[in-house]
Amino acid sequence: MYLNLYQSFRTSKSNLCKIINSGRYSFAPDDFKCYFSFMGFSKDFAKDTIIYGLGRGLKKFIGIFLLPFYTRALSIDEYGVLETLSTLTMLGAAFLSVGLDSAVGFYFFKAGEKEQGKIAYTLFVIRLLTFIPSLIPVFLSQQLSIVLFGTDKYVIPVALSALLIPVSLLLDEQSRLLRYFRKPWLFSASTILKSLVNVVLGIVLVVNLSYGVSGSLTASLISSIAVILFIFLFFSKRKYEYAFSFHWAKKLFKFGFPVMWAGFAIWIMDSSDRFFLLHFSNLSEIGKYSIGNTFSQPVLLLNMAVQMSFSVLFFDFYYKEDDPDKPESKLIAITGFRHYFASSLLLSLLLSVFGKILVPWITTPEYTAGALAIPFLTFSHIAAQSYQTMSPGIILTGKTWHFTWITAVSAVVNIALNFIFVPMWGFTGAAFATFISFFVYWVVKIIVAHTHFPVPYPFIRIFSTYFILFALSLVIPFMQIWYDYEVPWSIYALVIFSGVLVLKVMGFIKFETIKNLYKTFFD
Repeated sequence: MYLNLYQSFRTSKSNLCKIINSGRYSFAPDDFKCYFSFMGFSKDFAKDTIIYGLGRGLKKFIGIFLLPFYTRALSIDEYGVLETLSTLTMLGAAFLSVGLDSAVGFYFFKAGEKEQGKIAYTLFVIRLLTFIPSLIPVFLSQQLSIVLFGTDKYVIPVALSALLIPVSLLLDEQSRLLRYFRKPWLFSASTILKSLVNVVLGIVLVVNLSYGVSGSLTASLISSIAVILFIFLFFSKRKYEYAFSFHWAKKLFKFGFPVMWAGFAIWIMDSSDRFFLLHFSNLSEIGKYSIGNTFSQPVLLLNMAVQMSFSVLFFDFYYKEDDPDKPESKLIAITGFRHYFASSLLLSLLLSVFGKILVPWITTPEYTAGALAIPFLTFSHIAAQSYQTMSPGIILTGKTWHFTWITAVSAVVNIALNFIFVPMWGFTGAAFATFISFFVYWVVKIIVAHTHFPVPYPFIRIFSTYFILFALSLVIPFMQIWYDYEVPWSIYALVIFSGVLVLKVMGFIKFETIKNLYKTFFD
């Protein structure tokens, strides 16, 4: 079938479109080189993903560089406090963002150049206004510290966390402009700048001056402000039409308001487990969970890079394609997902297999148990990005209310599972609840999205491969930590080889594809 597809591709673009629309085409063609020369999407996708990933990768590497200092300067309980406050900052940002990031992404590529400047400036002003409600938790920081931690010892960290909410929203707005205008190198430069400033200040404030949690949050606040100024001065100030548009503000809020509740539900799925751990267990469990989450970040990094490159390229191409059935856009969606899925599964397997070695080596032995959370969290990240890449139909139709009820259902699942499994298994139970709820969200969302924009993915192969690799990722960490068994290196090799073999047999790794990709970029 692939050979016939390739022949029709060489002969006529319309024939390829007919094959996709007929539903007989279940995955991307093996010979990608002809496709790259046809529209260049995959090359742009790979290039932008690598550049975005480079910046984010260096940021994560620099962040991990801080771990040995932070885990030795902070107790495991203080690390739990830091994780709890970071989670609350995410909650505040989810509410005050009002879903406007999704709304801007929807309207930006539909608007002309002048209107794009108005949209961007309108969002900029709205983000500045979020400083006003963020002052409320600053004034209530003493009461919040007592409610959360049973002491007023963390008044300053609570206040700093509240200020981080509008700053993070403003940073996201500035960084988003770099993506929309396809400036991946400048985006990476700003990301690296934030990381470097954060590292220097973190070492000075946390390690040298022993300011603890307050020092860490201060470093994050100052580094974020520095990057906001950097992007504004060197790029975004030239892209604004300096006129606040009530017309666009109304449209943005109307589109984004339902998404806000979806963002809140996502927060419940991804972060509320810290509070279950705080209630049913202790700050030490949160600290271990946080370490497991930190070591799952490379997958989240890949997600960010893919999302930053894929969404811009896909929507830009979608609105330029004349065929109402959008066959080429569907091919783009399939191609992008296939590349992401194979690489993320393999990366998750490797992180899970070597977690028991990496965690105590980079941090301290008391954090070792956190490696148990890595398989659950990395595969949760894969589900999260998969429902983003595989389900553009909801955004394309503007029916964002679907986000609200789907995430609400998944959040209820998460809460119920946390009530069951956190008292039983602590942070491992919390990680398991996160994994299940994100998988539920993935499945339900793509079912709904495909009623609006159907793409012929091979769902049985996708889900079968996902669960086989997930099962393999659990083998070594549970043997080592749960059952205290010393795993020989032959088992490591067998598990990794099995994972690669499954990806090959299921058709997600094709050596011909790798060869053609190489030729496309370097011939």
